[in-house]
Parts: sequence; structure tokens; C-alpha cells
Amino acid sequence: MNHHEYHDKLRQLEDCTSANLVALGTWTRTTALPWLWTEMGGAILAPKQRHPNATVAPAPRKLTPMADAEAVRQGLMISVSDRISRLANPAFYRAQLTMLDKEANRYCDSIDSFSNASEIFAEDAVVHTLHCALADMMRYALTLLEDAASNVTEVPGYFGAWRRKNDAPFEVFKGTEQIIYGTYSGMTHADRAPSTPVAVLRTAIELRLRGAFCVSSYINPSKPDDLIPIDLSRLFEAVQTRQNEIEFAIDLHDIWKIYRWSNFYLHGGVRDFPWVPGFLLQYLRPLFADPRTCENGAWNINGGIRMKREAWHAVRYALLPSVERTTFWRRLYNAWLTLWPEKKALLELPEVDEKAALCMFLD
Repeated sequence: MNHHEYHDKLRQLEDCTSANLVALGTWTRTTALPWLWTEMGGAILAPKQRHPNATVAPAPRKLTPMADAEAVRQGLMISVSDRISRLANPAFYRAQLTMLDKEANRYCDSIDSFSNASEIFAEDAVVHTLHCALADMMRYALTLLEDAASNVTEVPGYFGAWRRKNDAPFEVFKGTEQIIYGTYSGMTHADRAPSTPVAVLRTAIELRLRGAFCVSSYINPSKPDDLIPIDLSRLFEAVQTRQNEIEFAIDLHDIWKIYRWSNFYLHGGVRDFPWVPGFLLQYLRPLFADPRTCENGAWNINGGIRMKREAWHAVRYALLPSVERTTFWRRLYNAWLTLWPEKKALLELPEVDEKAALCMFLD
């Protein structure tokens, strides 16, 4: 198969029907994904050197998927310099194809379940959702190959595929409309908006970390109605002071990388490939629904972050303004306030009960 035949096959299956959905799933798993790995290997892997005495050329190198964690570390851009340097890095394309492979197979599994089910609720909606999502990803796979051909192999235009890399404000608005009303409510359009959930995923990460330590804002004792937000980067720095004493179901630096990756979409509408948000959602799942069971066999939605109470208090303590951390300076500050009570009081963290922490204590 070549890229022209690949594109033609997608066109043959573009009508959203049950038969085309099943055929698309089968073609994706048995033909398209193996071809994508072969083509990507040819684009980013250095060929084996032929031995002078060899009678035949060596077999080409075979590209294989990365581990999920490595795909996160190699496949996400979190800075302006990343958006330049990573485009020329073969590991970036291997990571992206790893994410695509994982998400495409997830959809193929759902299609298999659909084809084997005796009865499907809202069948048309299921067909439309699965078909549009998988077809969309497989179309964008050609643009991934084009990027690799342009930036690594230096043969731009070979695959003849390009993509728009930004969401317009109206697209974000319509994506939000879908989240609120539901795609098939008749109150919005049914067109996919795969990037809009990036903002929701970012919110989930922030709430998860803040909730674990009950940290949101400072209060001013002299003006108790005033709340001063605590930047998440400060919480991340405070957690690092006790990182070895805290068990995260997902590596803390991976969590922070995903959070920073979301900045480009949140502040600039910059899209990633459509398979990335879903892959990251599944990668982060243990943080929100810990697979390690409780004594009664139920999942613990707080178990993705575990620590002793001492570590929990230490992280909160590390967030206090520096004068709060030294008894001598605190006494001096209190004396200063006695002489000049009208001066602004020191910022403090609100008092909270340990029971409010969205984490699991190990003692």
C-alpha cells in the first residue's frame, strides 16, 4: 500500500454506516496501523549499514511503540523551543505514533464490541461517534507522516497532507456547547471538537492536586473576605520538597508536563493531533481512579495520591510565606503589628481538617 491507496481507502469508507464502521475498524487494525509503523520507520530510522561481504541488503529496521510514559515525555511540546527542536527529533514522531496506535486500537475494541452486540442503544449515535473519531484520526495520521518527511527526512510534500493547527474562538465555543447540551441533543452541531476537552482535562489535573493538599488560596487575616490565589507552580515546588515521601499513581513530572502542555491550547488555541487528548486522559486515569483496591474491593478515587500526614502538613507548611516558618521572625512580626496595627497582616493558609484532603493517608 502507498499513501494514495491509503487515502483512497478512507474515501471509500467515509459514509457513516454500520458496515463502513466495522470495515474501518478491521482495516485500521490489520492494514493501516502496520503500514503507518513501516512508513514512519522508513522516515525516521537510520538504515542498517550493509556489510561489504553481504550478498543481500540488510532488512530495514523495525519501529516499535514506546512505553506510555516515554511517549508522554517524548511526544508533548511544553515550550516555544520544543515547538522547534522536537519537530526534527525522530523520538517525537515515534511517541506520537505510539499514542495514535493506542487510541486507534481503543476505538477498534469498541467497534468489535459494537459488531458483536445483539442490541445497541442509540445505534446511529454510536456509529456516528466511533466512525467520525476513528476516520478523523486515520486522516491526520498522514499529516504526521508528512511532518516527519518534512522535518526529519527532508522530503517535504511527499505525503501531500497538511492540517490547520489552531482552533478559532467559534470552534471552542461550539465545542463547549456540545459539552453542555450533548452532541445528539439537537441543540448543537454533531461535528467533532476533540481539542475542547483539553481545557477540561487541565481543570481536572489542577483540582486533583489542589484537592489532595487542600490548597487553593491564601487569606488575609485583616481582610478575611479577600482570597489570594496560589499559583499551581508554587504547589508543585512545595510537593517536590517531599516528593520521595508521596506516592503518585502517575509520575509527578509527567502530570506537570501534561499540565504545561495544555497551556498552548488554553492560551492560544493551538491544537495537537486528535489522538493526544484521549491518550493523556487514559494515561492519567490512575490518578483519578486508583486501580489499587481498598479492603472492600472498591476503587478509591482519592488513592492516586498517598502519603503520611507528616508529609501532607510539610507541603502545606512549605507554602507559607517565609516569615511564618521561623518562630523568631514571627514574634518580631507580631511585635511590629502591635506597634503599627494598621499595617497589612501576613497572608495565611485557611485552616482545614485533614478529613477534607482528597488523598489517602498511610498512617
